[in-house]
Amino acid sequence: MKKNKKNLTFKTAPYLKKYTGLVILGPLFKALEALSEIFSPLIMSYIIDVGIKNNDKPYIYKMAIIILVINILGMVFAVLGQKCAAITSEGMGRDIRNDIFKHVNTFSHAELDKYNTTTILNRTINDVYHIQEGTSQILRNVMRIPFLFIGSLIMALFIDLKLSLIFLVVSPILIFTVLFFIKKLHPLLNEGKVRLDKTSQVTRENLSGVRVVRAFNKQNFETQRFTEANSSLLDNNLRQGYLGAVLHPTIYLIVNLAIIAVIYFGGIQINVGGVSQGNLLAFINYFSQIAMALIAFTRIITILTRITASKERINELMETKNSIVSPENPVYLDLNANKGTKIEFKNVSFSYGNIKNALSDLSFVANPGDTIGVIGGTGSGKSSIINLIPRFYDATKGQVLINDINVKKYNVENLRSGIGIVPQNPMLFSGTIRENLTWRNPDATDQDLIKALKIAQAYDFVKEYPDFLDHKVNRGGSNFSGGQKQRLTIARALVKNPPIIILDDSTSALDFTTDAKLRKSIKTNLTSTTFIVSQRTNSLKNTDKIIVLKSGDVVDIGTHEELLERCELYQEIHNSQNKKEV
Repeated sequence: MKKNKKNLTFKTAPYLKKYTGLVILGPLFKALEALSEIFSPLIMSYIIDVGIKNNDKPYIYKMAIIILVINILGMVFAVLGQKCAAITSEGMGRDIRNDIFKHVNTFSHAELDKYNTTTILNRTINDVYHIQEGTSQILRNVMRIPFLFIGSLIMALFIDLKLSLIFLVVSPILIFTVLFFIKKLHPLLNEGKVRLDKTSQVTRENLSGVRVVRAFNKQNFETQRFTEANSSLLDNNLRQGYLGAVLHPTIYLIVNLAIIAVIYFGGIQINVGGVSQGNLLAFINYFSQIAMALIAFTRIITILTRITASKERINELMETKNSIVSPENPVYLDLNANKGTKIEFKNVSFSYGNIKNALSDLSFVANPGDTIGVIGGTGSGKSSIINLIPRFYDATKGQVLINDINVKKYNVENLRSGIGIVPQNPMLFSGTIRENLTWRNPDATDQDLIKALKIAQAYDFVKEYPDFLDHKVNRGGSNFSGGQKQRLTIARALVKNPPIIILDDSTSALDFTTDAKLRKSIKTNLTSTTFIVSQRTNSLKNTDKIIVLKSGDVVDIGTHEELLERCELYQEIHNSQNKKEV
């Protein structure tokens, strides 16, 4: 556990180096602010014991001006200290969020399977917020509290040593109280973050799937599910609140009882002439400042506890390494599709970590320019095949070869830049059509984009927009139909004629005529090696080879005609679809 804490410090400390000057100046300004608070009670005691006692108005005015100047300086130092802390903490929070975002974007699919979207969002936003707020509090108090505490203690001892013994009695009680509550609070903070993840996840699922929820009339069920998660979070937050609600009044009670003792014994000292009225008032102020410093210290301990819990979650995320990395001396894929790209699977087996393989002993060859169809039922392993080509996952056994070279030997970024992938669920990003189409090639000309749109059968509807390629795309492409989104995502993948094209059931929303035109256009205009995953046999009948899968096993490989003659599963799929069409 101690080792983990050292790692956490190492993880966050570098972010402060960028703000070294502010990290030094901020606490220094707050220390000067503390000095102004320390000298004020002493000057006030002089006003009482000298100015008021002797009715010396000029002395009173002079000392009042000194207090005013000291307090103004204290306010200036406080503002400067606050500004230094704010700039440092906000900048640090920005830098940590940037690094988390960059790091998460390096994850392969295997790492993304481990962390759901909700927990990544909460760690990036909520946990980083706790760290940056805690850093701000620490920078504002790391020098102020010790200066205020030690300075006030010295001044109190200087005024009256006997009365200061009260503080020596109170201090252990305060420290024990704080440690007791912190011990109770830490596990609640960790548990609370887990419950926040759960509540956020339920919320996100319902917002993204609201139409499905309504279609199945499950609003009451989902409301109950959210209520349970939210109530669990509320229960945790209330328990945290209860501890805080008890901690601070307990501390104030101890401090006020100590002040009562100071006033009582101080009054006795005044009667016997052991201390003056001004000194007693100053001593009470110093004692209050010592108490406030201790209370502020308890808050810092609480903040550190919260920061530690957040650091642990962020550290876990940042220490997760990408399992898919480029080798030390990588091979680079020739991105010129005209030269042809051969893809071969040699005795490939793959598992997502389960006992059962998603693919078992798969072997086939796709020659340069071939179009390979992949068909099978749900869970048969269709998507697993195409995920292994760009190394979203690595094969558990066997080899995936591109141009007779294992994909593990390629530079990952170069490999993926040579593959045009269209996922099952079409995803467009907010912006314009042009901005979405130039993802593969930012330097693509309008002619390149128009060519891709024509091949993808999207040009006819895009040209109708007055602003054409600059037509606005809403978040997720919500202002386009399902078929339009699919054709735009296909066009995005086809820009620059990539050596390899993968269409993962990406024509499901297209009618048969448009689907046929799309496949013919790709075959005619492009020289890429193409993989088409589809549930329709008619979408695959003109491919060079079709792989038929069932439960991760290859049932047969052949052309459409060959499979209709000898593959019973393919015949069943084809006949069932043709009956539906009739």
